[in-house]
Amino acid sequence: MAVFGLPHVHEDDALRAVRAGLAISERTRRLGDELGLERPLEVRVGIETGEAAVGRSPTGQLLVTGPVVNVAARLQVAAQPGQVLVGQTTSILTSANVSYARRRRVRAKGFDSSLDAFAVEELTARSARRTIPFVGRASEQAILGQSLGVASTSGRPVLATVVGESGIGKSRLADELAAGVSAAVLILRGQSRALTDTATFSPAAAIIGDLAGVRSGDGPDEVRQRLVELAGRVSDARASTRTAQRLALLFGQAESRDETAFVPEVQAGFIAVIDGLSRDHPVLVIFEDAHTLKAPMLDLIERLSVRGERPRRVLIVVLARTELLEQRPTWGSSSSNSVLIRMETLSRDESVQLARHAGGGHVGEVEAIEIAERAGGNPYFIIETTGMLMPSSVGAGGHGPRSVPPTVQAVVSARLDAMEPRLRDLARRSSVFRYAFDVNELRFVDEDATAEEVQQLEDAEILVRDQQPGALQRWRMRHSTLKDVVYGSLPKRERERLHQRVAQSLLDSGHPSLAADHLELAAAAALDLDPNNRALPDRAVDALLVAGDRARRRMESRTAIDRYQRALAMAGQEARWAAREARILAGMGEAHYWLGEYAAASTALNRAVEIGEACQDAFALALALRFLGDIAINYEADVNKAERLLNRSVLAAEELGDPWAVVRSLLFAGWVPWTRQRFDESEKVWRRALSLVDPKDHWARVRALTALSINRSEMRDLEAALELIEEARTIAEETGDQFSVANTLIQKARLLDDLGRGAEALPCFDRGVSIFGGLGARWEMADARAARGIAFRNLGRLDQAEEDLRFAIRTAEELGDRQLPPWTWRNLAKVAELRGDKAAAEELLQRSLDAESRGPH
Repeated sequence: MAVFGLPHVHEDDALRAVRAGLAISERTRRLGDELGLERPLEVRVGIETGEAAVGRSPTGQLLVTGPVVNVAARLQVAAQPGQVLVGQTTSILTSANVSYARRRRVRAKGFDSSLDAFAVEELTARSARRTIPFVGRASEQAILGQSLGVASTSGRPVLATVVGESGIGKSRLADELAAGVSAAVLILRGQSRALTDTATFSPAAAIIGDLAGVRSGDGPDEVRQRLVELAGRVSDARASTRTAQRLALLFGQAESRDETAFVPEVQAGFIAVIDGLSRDHPVLVIFEDAHTLKAPMLDLIERLSVRGERPRRVLIVVLARTELLEQRPTWGSSSSNSVLIRMETLSRDESVQLARHAGGGHVGEVEAIEIAERAGGNPYFIIETTGMLMPSSVGAGGHGPRSVPPTVQAVVSARLDAMEPRLRDLARRSSVFRYAFDVNELRFVDEDATAEEVQQLEDAEILVRDQQPGALQRWRMRHSTLKDVVYGSLPKRERERLHQRVAQSLLDSGHPSLAADHLELAAAAALDLDPNNRALPDRAVDALLVAGDRARRRMESRTAIDRYQRALAMAGQEARWAAREARILAGMGEAHYWLGEYAAASTALNRAVEIGEACQDAFALALALRFLGDIAINYEADVNKAERLLNRSVLAAEELGDPWAVVRSLLFAGWVPWTRQRFDESEKVWRRALSLVDPKDHWARVRALTALSINRSEMRDLEAALELIEEARTIAEETGDQFSVANTLIQKARLLDDLGRGAEALPCFDRGVSIFGGLGARWEMADARAARGIAFRNLGRLDQAEEDLRFAIRTAEELGDRQLPPWTWRNLAKVAELRGDKAAAEELLQRSLDAESRGPH
């Protein structure tokens, strides 16, 4: 028995049931054909609509009872083999979309009078296309089914990446998988939506929003309460509060000035939810258009696919174009189980078969062959072309010439031209939305839009329903290619007006980053109309700067760079750049720095300094000089240059009068005297920084205490150093900043090892290394493993020591770091010496000297 309307009711549940019944009947028949059975394999289907009682038995089994269940059962018994028989209520609700045979009377056990029954003859032309068979993908379906089985039975996650060109059928493959799994499998879809607070993690936020029941109109208190309830369902009482706080970041409910922990916190919160859900039941997570996702979101997907401490019964299906593998050649290599499916084009015979099915009896043999040849085996092109040739209540009625256009873009344009003017205009206006929209949001761009018109656009295969349970129904454009063509036909004056209206609604609802995207599109249209009018472009630049700064503070570095680059492209000629552009360049340079892209960082930061000096902007100078100084000391190995740059950064920050900026410049500046082994001077710098830290600036306080602890350890005051790092670690643990927790754990472990307490040090090392590995912090991981290698050596565990030290050297060299290799080679030489291999020790010591000659001086 299949029940529609659970757990959420849809207005077309009756029609969905009829389509499902027909699909089951057709698939059963095809299965019999494939098996070569002598007699047809057929099923009887009975359907009725009405209210039912729902509950669970003492064993937890779902129970659905009531008269409507009995009626459906009696109809099923009365149906002929291969027939779908529906009751009176279902026939009334679906009469616009389904053709029925004449009414028949069915005598049914348990009922005083006969039941009215209607045999389904066919779906109307457009409705029939909802049940188009999935052609030529049996092997791909089998691979995904087996992958889900592995994840379910082994408790180890499986990452299944499906790549192929646009329109090749990736989404349909995922839909078929989701439609065929058992009711015990929880299905989650990561689709970007406008109600989230981060572009980088929008797919994750959409999943959390669905699970928690967050709706676009919910206020902050409602959102927080729903997230608390979700965390309580998936976590134990001890962890649920922290999980809820992490999830709140996705919806802008946990803002702070320093948001450097945003990325690791969001990732930890999302994984905690998936782990909680997959403890008892398998979970299927689908991410679409992964080639468009930012690095932190892709990192999160890969982290999710790594085996956790407890069973993680999760199949992660990632749909992408081949650009994903070009951007990340090692994609999936860290996964416990990973499979790559490359979807190829359909064969000629498969293409003809699909064209016939999609045509619903309205496409002849000659046309089907022509469509197959033109489509090049691309299913989307085939379906769009047959759709153009179909009769439609909202189009041209199928009259006139039926030539097949040469490209899918031409097909979409022809279908759009055939629509009634009112619906064509509404389709064009709806194309301005980046994500899904509801009818109320559609009225931002078309005040006269109605639910009936939206339904007509769905019937015309322009829109599809967004699969978001428990919320106001939302729609989106059916395919990215269709959206591009429809949007391209929207006049630029309309683009300018409509994007501004959407942007204002997003600003009013607290989504400035998403609003910036729409202002940028409005500005692009405005510049095409009048290149000399800078009012709207300047507003867009300001918005993109705000969005870029927000992403940079959260360590969403790739997103920040994207925003900044778009802001500069919109800013016009460089001759008119001023303080605003200097700040954009400084922010871009910092973002490149955190990604380890030091050449790009230096280019942007030096240009920021040049413009900042010309317009005397202290903010841009303090920021840009700070990171140029760090690049000078760590990657150019020029301590004198670093000193000049960092002194200028401190002066600019002091001129700005912002303690937050002063503290950060001082934290960087202290490493100059420390590198020169002038520990008394570095102590003064970091003590000053600590005295200026705002009580709420936990990140800076932890960094200052950690730096002072490192300094004290160099001064051989190990007990004071241990006291300082314990204070820093306590703050980091309380605030939940995992990066800071790992930093403080590694420093504590170093001190314990120096105090001869190596056995106590190893658990701290192990936890810190694990956290850095999860965060993808490569340099910090290398530094931590080098220190752990020394601890292993001191404990006589030489094989483990060598493994850690060589890993550290290899990673540092890949990153271009010059600080780490000299002392790491030196300690590796001591390992060789302890093994009695003097020749190897001398060679390794020489490498240390060579690396030291290239290091900071």
